Amino acid sequence: MTQNRLVTLRLPTDLIAKIEVAARLHEETPAELIRRALSEALEEVPSAVHKSELAALSNAFENAQGWLDLQAKLRKIGFVLRLEEERLGLHEWPSDRFVLWVEEIGHSLAELMLQFRAPFPGALTRKAGLAASGVSRSGSGRRPGRAA
Repeated sequence: MTQNRLVTLRLPTDLIAKIEVAARLHEETPAELIRRALSEALEEVPSAVHKSELAALSNAFENAQGWLDLQAKLRKIGFVLRLEEERLGLHEWPSDRFVLWVEEIGHSLAELMLQFRAPFPGALTRKAGLAASGVSRSGSGRRPGRAA
């Protein structure tokens, strides 16, 4: 169930008049018109990404030849991908602040793995726990400084 909260706004009288006219035309109350307009405006583009950035993001995803190329294209426009669990998050670059999940802009980890014919860089080591356990990438299983 959706919870509602009473909100008070100071609006110019000419804007209030326009809202009332539009509400009458759509046969709804001014409050319903405002809620609908706000909902539609906020669904249009993910809130953390501006419309101008959305075109550049789309271009980067469409034209990338692989994971490294995609990361390079994203960094040029101020973003970077980070793997979190089994999802890809789009983060600001270089601050590394989370922006949104790639699913919100029409992509998925699985789709991109198929497109690039490779897992996300670092995903296999993370999944196998190699990075955390101290196992070397050579696969020898030896830790530096310990006797065999």
